[in-house]
Amino acid sequence: MKREINAFVKTLQEKSLRIAFAESITCGLLSEKLANYKGTSDVLAGSVICYDACVKKDLLGISEQMIRRYTCESMEVTAALAKNLRRLINADIHAAITGLAAPGGSETPKKPVGTVFFCFLYKGKLHKLQKRYYGTPRNIRIKATLEMYNFILAKVKD
Repeated sequence: MKREINAFVKTLQEKSLRIAFAESITCGLLSEKLANYKGTSDVLAGSVICYDACVKKDLLGISEQMIRRYTCESMEVTAALAKNLRRLINADIHAAITGLAAPGGSETPKKPVGTVFFCFLYKGKLHKLQKRYYGTPRNIRIKATLEMYNFILAKVKD
């Protein structure tokens, strides 16, 4: 993971890009992992941990209707989090992540535990990805964190 994070930070530095996160499933892990690398202050604009639905609604402006219709762990809510994050944090990339690391959320047979939703806005375009991971909640969060860095890096390098 160290190599990927270092490449992520260096690429953002080289392109003079700053990033902001809306983190639900990762509970701050995306930001915390970046903090260990030289240059983080150049690229990390900020992060909101929006684990609870109240934070998604009250701080990031996700409507109760959207949450009821799609659930907190959905592509629709994740996309809205990325879009609404622009109002809170000035950055070039606005990324959001939600998902199910353990039972007790909105899991269904079509959306089982381990399902993660990734979205980010870059240059006016919304990029989306959905993956499923296996393992402990911690392992799922770590895999999702690495996936988010790689997902963003692949699009930023284009």
